[in-house]
Amino acid sequence: MPTYDFHCPKCGLDFEVQRPFSRATEPAKCPTDGSEAERVFTMPMTFVPGSAQQQATSMPDLGDHGHDHGHSHGPGGHTH
Repeated sequence: MPTYDFHCPKCGLDFEVQRPFSRATEPAKCPTDGSEAERVFTMPMTFVPGSAQQQATSMPDLGDHGHDHGHSHGPGGHTH
């Protein structure tokens, strides 16, 4: 179930509410003072397996042994 961020303009509390997509636009009451809180729109956290950022941080440094230059895999082998 998704979590939505809210901010209470009266007391300044930032809090989260977990609810189904069908209720995403409903207002939320501040758990501290009961005031109607404002929805805070944030960038969703996503994880894409094999993303460029993940590969950049998890790939070993290949130095001169990388595949930047063509080379042979022996007689009859293919080249890169």
